[in-house]
Amino acid sequence: MGTQELKKRIKSYVERGDDKVLAIVHGVFENYYQDETMAYFPDGSPMSRKEYNLQLENAEDQIGRGEFSSIEDVENQIPD
Repeated sequence: MGTQELKKRIKSYVERGDDKVLAIVHGVFENYYQDETMAYFPDGSPMSRKEYNLQLENAEDQIGRGEFSSIEDVENQIPD
């Protein structure tokens, strides 16, 4: 089966799918793309989707603990 035919079949399954089918398809794609490069670390090395999501969770935790700098704090550190 060629790529185009496979895409058509998958599209048909998704369009007819119930919540269970859609959850399975979503899980397959989420798992498949976990290693896809989503961003880059400051040193230029690639960041996978999984690493990206972990970094976001970490940032949200830091914000929740009040561990952040306001724009005013940053502006005050810039020499005139």
